[in-house]
Amino acid sequence: MNNPCVSIFFDNRKNISSDIFNAKTVSAEAEAKDVKKDKEKLRELLIDRHPELKGFLNEPDYDLFRLEVKKYYYVDNFDNKQILTMN
Repeated sequence: MNNPCVSIFFDNRKNISSDIFNAKTVSAEAEAKDVKKDKEKLRELLIDRHPELKGFLNEPDYDLFRLEVKKYYYVDNFDNKQILTMN
């Protein structure tokens, strides 16, 4: 929590040579925010939606946070870039 800046990256690459032209990526710059006051409510919602996480969410040292996205970066066809800034 000393540095709340985070980045998340998603892509559809298949690790083949055509990825350079076919891959699509999205990355997001975000800030991690505390959810301590809603932690138990969020925990229950996560377990309802993803019951396979129950073991993890029953561990005493897990933590939850929300991400406030500042910018999205989208790239496809290797050089088609778009930036979406959130207000």
